[in-house]
Amino acid sequence: MSGAVTKLAKPAMRGLYLQQIKRNVLGATVFSLATSTAWYFLINKARRDNYANFYKNYDDDAEWERIKATGVLQSVQVVEEGLAELGEE
Repeated sequence: MSGAVTKLAKPAMRGLYLQQIKRNVLGATVFSLATSTAWYFLINKARRDNYANFYKNYDDDAEWERIKATGVLQSVQVVEEGLAELGEE
């Protein structure tokens, strides 16, 4: 019966923790580079392009006149009336 029993190889325990740490750090680095690259191209670049397209055709003076005409900014009317009174004097 002793001839049928084989000995198992000893596990490599020396430096095992260091090997696992190196593998985990490499895996984390690759994962973070992949996710940050995907985030840049899928989210940030699209958002930046959308802002560029918006401001390419944006007229801030026309927008100011539109907001002022709606009467949302009540202080603008008061200031314009005060300037008109100073101009009349």
